[in-house]
Amino acid sequence: MSRFVIFLFVVIVSGAVYGKTAKSTVILLSIDGFAYDYLSKYQPKNLLAFAKSGARAKLLPVYPSKTFPNHLSIITGVYPAKHGIIHNKFYHPKLGEKYSLGAGKNDSTWLTAQPFWSFVEENNISSAVYFWPESEAIGQGSLPSFNIPYNRTDSEKAHFDQIINWLKLPEAQAPQFIASYFSSVDDAGHKYGANSAQLKHAVAEIDDLFGDFISRLQKEISTNVNVILLSDHGMMQIDKNNNINVTAVFDEKLIKLITEKSMVVAQSSTQLYVYFDHDKLNKAQQESTFQALMAKQSLTPDLYTIYRKGNYPEHWQLHDDLAIIPDLILEAAANSSFTHDKYPSDNVATHGYDAKNKQALSAIFLASGPDIIKGRELDAFENIHIVPLMSQLLGLPQIPHIDGKPSVLAPIIKSH
Repeated sequence: MSRFVIFLFVVIVSGAVYGKTAKSTVILLSIDGFAYDYLSKYQPKNLLAFAKSGARAKLLPVYPSKTFPNHLSIITGVYPAKHGIIHNKFYHPKLGEKYSLGAGKNDSTWLTAQPFWSFVEENNISSAVYFWPESEAIGQGSLPSFNIPYNRTDSEKAHFDQIINWLKLPEAQAPQFIASYFSSVDDAGHKYGANSAQLKHAVAEIDDLFGDFISRLQKEISTNVNVILLSDHGMMQIDKNNNINVTAVFDEKLIKLITEKSMVVAQSSTQLYVYFDHDKLNKAQQESTFQALMAKQSLTPDLYTIYRKGNYPEHWQLHDDLAIIPDLILEAAANSSFTHDKYPSDNVATHGYDAKNKQALSAIFLASGPDIIKGRELDAFENIHIVPLMSQLLGLPQIPHIDGKPSVLAPIIKSH
């Protein structure tokens, strides 16, 4: 990497002296499914140059390493049990409904923590979002001043173009916090695998778009800008020989409980979340159900593990006695996958497993700008600590009662 390219990135994100406020704008960009290993494996030149111009670290997903719980932890600064979106697929006993992606738009009950865009709006700072999980959620304060919800038609280039257009608005209108989300790398990883030519191409494409975006910031925008580029999780190959058909997990008696709605199962590729109806099943019946599931699990003990509420691993952060916390979690082993004949999947790679000690699931954190120290590399940290960093960069007070700590990312912030 030439010294000129590295210098260019420093200049780009520093901006000109004519910033619209004393504090710089913060842009938060998430590349869904971009594993930390992709930086070395695919050598994306623009991302690597950006990293050298600022700070970098391995970012650790919260449990489970799924898109929605992690993006909500990134934007709220709390673990999933506190923000309410504990999985892409789970059940809410009090609502009697399974969660569907984006359900917070119509029902404020799902989301139980304040997104960062709402916090900045309360502090008289305009915000803008171009795709972010639950960006339309009601009930937790203000929505973004500018909000383009998820759709399947907008190109990823359109995201970057719109961010530039937002920054070009008159000073009184331009957002000072902007967030956006990109899904192409995750899509390619799922469909073609973590070592595929298609994934390599997707990484190269988003790298080119990001490089063009940074160049446009330098050429077209006078505002000082701090850019945070991160991801939510990595990706792991699935061994089709280790598929776990749910029909082999539940015997006829258990299927009857599900049919009678005495038990609800929320299925994903990496977990089965099991909820008992405590009005229909007494403790003895719940125990016999657990034992029946354990008997099934003992036939293929290497493929999945069963955990009970109250005894989940501490780092899962599911220790609170909340209705949304399942009574049982069936956790697929790495490279195994839960399948169902009615819902076939052609994915060859996935995520969602417990990310602890799984390098392939680690995400990226890159940040650069006028307030970020150049060349700083940090130890790995969880994504709940992004919100305190953004608060400090925007000159805002720290949000009380969140899990993220300002001290974690304080070492990358310049003192002025």
